[in-house]
Amino acid sequence: MITQATYLTGYSINVLFDDGTRKNIDLYEFLSNSKLPMVRKYLDIEKFRQFRIEDGTLVWGENELDLNPMNIYNGVYDA
Repeated sequence: MITQATYLTGYSINVLFDDGTRKNIDLYEFLSNSKLPMVRKYLDIEKFRQFRIEDGTLVWGENELDLNPMNIYNGVYDA
């Protein structure tokens, strides 16, 4: 589970997990390679920066985009 997420720069976020592991993730490739308009809209940096944590998951919008915490932990996310 994700306990904390901090915006860094560009499409990068520092994520802290409940086991104490901290990772910097860059989601530019994920967003730009997606064919889904609902995902690609977060290439707008202002929209991208509006993420939050809900129930240990990194989310954007209202049921628009969420990333499985285990995928983030393992560095595997796709559109």
